Amino acid sequence: MIDQRALRQRRLINEYDELMRINGNIIRIEPLGSSPYEKYRITFNVRTIISAAPAYRNKTVCTLTIPPGYPTDRPKIAIDASSMPPPWHPNWYGGGTWCEGTWTKEESLVNYIYRCAKTIQFSTDFTDARNDAAANKDAVDFWNKNSGKAAVIPSDTQRLPTLEDVMPEIPPKITINNQTKPKISFIKK
Repeated sequence: MIDQRALRQRRLINEYDELMRINGNIIRIEPLGSSPYEKYRITFNVRTIISAAPAYRNKTVCTLTIPPGYPTDRPKIAIDASSMPPPWHPNWYGGGTWCEGTWTKEESLVNYIYRCAKTIQFSTDFTDARNDAAANKDAVDFWNKNSGKAAVIPSDTQRLPTLEDVMPEIPPKITINNQTKPKISFIKK
């Protein structure tokens, strides 16, 4: 029988290791509480739009909360009160919660945070600006009027850190699992 609690704890520890690899000047990640961490303060040092004027800011502080049912249940990213208002973006609710779209339990927290950062940057590749899908319907018109206009959308084009940037090329390790019929697994460490 598989111990789901032990699997969750192992995943949280592995997720922490990956998050610390991308931690830096552009995306600053601070674990909160004790290991295995279920909450992080994330500072996105990217330019974002915070009103239809448009008005801009260069830093957005959020809290990532991992629920007890993770990874089946999705994590949540919300703007800290000190960093309100949220981005004026179709995929951000007015109350400050990010609407991530689709979540699958196979997605890593690094990828989840990367997708969030891309919406803070107003990346066209990570935005669903349809009225029927928008978290902030008031921001949809702004998005549609300004998408592709120089210096408006995207609001920031700096390259975000990824695991591929920070992990050296290590050839995969081959292991043979102890079973009646050996099964080959490829593990990249």
